[in-house]
Amino acid sequence: MTKVLEVNVDDNGHGGVYSLVKNVIEHKPEDLHIDIACQEPFEKQANIDTLNAMGTQVYYVGRPGNKIVKQRHIYKALKQLMTEQDYDYVHIHSDVANKIWVAAKAAKDAGVRHIIMHSHAAGVDGAHQAFKRRVHYFFRTKLKNYGTRFVACSDLARDWMYPNITPAQVQLIHNGVDLKKFRYNAKARSDIRSELHLENAVVVGHVGRFAYQKNHGYLLKIFKAFKALEPRAKLLLVGEGELKTQTEAQAQAMSLEDAVIFYGASGRVPKLLQAMDVFVLPSHFEGLPIVGVEAQAAGLPVLFSDQITREAKLTETVRYLPITENEVPVWAQQIQRMASQPRQDTYAKLNKAGYDIAYTVQQFLDLYTGGVH
Repeated sequence: MTKVLEVNVDDNGHGGVYSLVKNVIEHKPEDLHIDIACQEPFEKQANIDTLNAMGTQVYYVGRPGNKIVKQRHIYKALKQLMTEQDYDYVHIHSDVANKIWVAAKAAKDAGVRHIIMHSHAAGVDGAHQAFKRRVHYFFRTKLKNYGTRFVACSDLARDWMYPNITPAQVQLIHNGVDLKKFRYNAKARSDIRSELHLENAVVVGHVGRFAYQKNHGYLLKIFKAFKALEPRAKLLLVGEGELKTQTEAQAQAMSLEDAVIFYGASGRVPKLLQAMDVFVLPSHFEGLPIVGVEAQAAGLPVLFSDQITREAKLTETVRYLPITENEVPVWAQQIQRMASQPRQDTYAKLNKAGYDIAYTVQQFLDLYTGGVH
């Protein structure tokens, strides 16, 4: 029995890393045991129950309060857990090097032979970004002394995390999705638009946490400019997060409250994407956005910020634009052009490009059988 510990995975916002790891657990062979160590508490006990039913234990190794004290606590808790459970592989997921380093040091000190580091983003979020960036830059040069395998979801995520490791040593694993689940369906589109009273609307869509990274303030400016061009415009926002209340207030201040739908977090993203006409992601940074892949899997035209890797362009109906103030009208005009484009069935194209979840799951599983490269 091979034992693996996935570190820094939780269901907060039902994020992409959680979805990926859950898919791996669902498709793993019986002789592979996978546990999860979360640094933030799970939001839903039901998700822990589901993982437990599949044989996965979820260990909370974090604690509230002071961030530095928290990292010391995480190191000690992880070292103890790894020593007691004798894991063969530790797979550490993060967007910043300091979190990876703490877990990797715990793994090395616990005698774990295979330490896999996995970069999922290309920037920092939340408050004190300049300080966080400096801390990340300090620790990222130390990772090569602890990791035995290095993984990233995109070229930008690789360069952000591993500046002193040659690109050839870093394996890129695409953020795949269940293409069949997201495949364009005209009836599903009609049904969900009827349910949301959007039959005659032109729907601009976005899925993501309300956080600095996702740039909702800029998205509202874009939408206001688009609504001036298209009075039937509606903005469908799917997600939760610390900046949601602030974004709701911004929408009201811009007199957009009747045109913006704050849907909340949802397990219905495949259906909600069907309702949209254009998907917009003006992020300050991303690794390789899973929601962008999902939107393309649903046949949507997609408009990305130019801070997102070009690897995310999987179909011909993807465009990139800068996120500067003077570009707001350009975004609005581009959305107007894209909204009239017919929906496409993109299943074959994305499957050929290796973005089906089955391929991604297999790449994960291969990490746990290949040893040190």
